[in-house]
Amino acid sequence: MTRIAVVFGLIMIPIVVGLVGGLAAPRAARLLPPAAATVLLTTFAVTVSLGTETGLSYSAYLSTVAVFPAAHPSDWSIPVLRAMLPVPSIVGLAVGALALVLLGRAGVHLIRVVMAARRTTAAVRAFPAVGELAVVADDDAHAYAVPGRHRRVVVSTGMLRLLSGPQRRALLAHEQAHLRHHHHRYAQLTRLAAAASPPAAMVTRAVDHAIERWADAAAVRAVGDPSTVAQALGLAALARPAVPPHLLGAAHDHVVDRVQDLLEPPARRTWAGVLLTVATLVCWASTVAVVLYLHGIVEVSEAATGG
Repeated sequence: MTRIAVVFGLIMIPIVVGLVGGLAAPRAARLLPPAAATVLLTTFAVTVSLGTETGLSYSAYLSTVAVFPAAHPSDWSIPVLRAMLPVPSIVGLAVGALALVLLGRAGVHLIRVVMAARRTTAAVRAFPAVGELAVVADDDAHAYAVPGRHRRVVVSTGMLRLLSGPQRRALLAHEQAHLRHHHHRYAQLTRLAAAASPPAAMVTRAVDHAIERWADAAAVRAVGDPSTVAQALGLAALARPAVPPHLLGAAHDHVVDRVQDLLEPPARRTWAGVLLTVATLVCWASTVAVVLYLHGIVEVSEAATGG
């Protein structure tokens, strides 16, 4: 039972750390500089996902050796494995089923994202563009960034009429920052991690917030006035822009909080970044430990058969 407790404890560390980190993620997204928050939170979510899936998959594989002997190496001693890792086969099957379901969710999510991105890119390529800017004749106000080989900032004539000259520059600078810094990669990596590990799902909105704050900061540097950026965000949000869910738009998320941050910048707290880094390292350490521990059990079983 001691070995089971050790394995179970190591597997649970990424899950527990992911849940605690997910609760703290929204605060970290505001206390850290936006670029640092985006990178650290994305890394944390991916680490939690990999740690959770690795622990579940490896332990399930070892504990089902008696049920599926043909799927395991022939030089493994089943009695030794069952003695050193006395997990009931039904538990191993349940854990394996959970790991497969989570992997399946991640696969389905990835396919949906790729298909949606292809459809959007094909549609946007038909828009007349000047450089990376495509203006579409539409009375509805919307603006968003389309990443990829034919990347574009798409803005409607309705949005352009809604804003003043400086506000337009702020909006376009915001969307161009999404493309320049490849923000879609952070957003989609976090969502993929969330599909593979539910604890990582709590980090998704925090990463979205950090990404938008990153682009807001770029817009402030472009126009030199935070209030202009805040006004552009407010007007765009009031127009209730329709943005495809897999794309990034200036008025798509956390607008009230972002306007407040622009007008009254929150104090930076380096301890938030330190805690996120430590939590990420703890998850990596527990993942490596569970792999090494289970690998040691496998080596003992091989030695028992002379393999």
